[in-house]
Amino acid sequence: MSDVTAACVNEIHRLHEAIAGWTTGTLPNTEEAFSMFADSFAPTFVIINPNGKAETAADVVPRFRDRHGERSRDFSIQITNEDVRDISNNRALVVYQEHWLHRKVEQSVILSTALMQVDSSRPGGFVWLHLHETWMRPPT
Repeated sequence: MSDVTAACVNEIHRLHEAIAGWTTGTLPNTEEAFSMFADSFAPTFVIINPNGKAETAADVVPRFRDRHGERSRDFSIQITNEDVRDISNNRALVVYQEHWLHRKVEQSVILSTALMQVDSSRPGGFVWLHLHETWMRPPT
């Protein structure tokens, strides 16, 4: 596994740990902790969520700010099947699965495809440009 490939995989895990930590309240409700999520996205970032709705960073980031501590501390996200499909021009296309768990029991699975760019000024060393999510198993 190349250094860039490993860094991409690490970034996926880092961001989802930040998401789980923020929403469960295990991360403090501070700007510094929130920035681990908010500063990860390009101003032009677009997510297509599993229901097919496209949203920008301007939509997602402020809404996420209000989600601190909304989930039980028994919630976690497990990332599996990371596949760095292409790396070129400091960009990486990565496919992975997101398993949402409650008390270690799987509640849903999302297949995600992300386009990231190397950016040492961002948390984890990447900026997220695009994310497309598809339900593999919708929430029960």
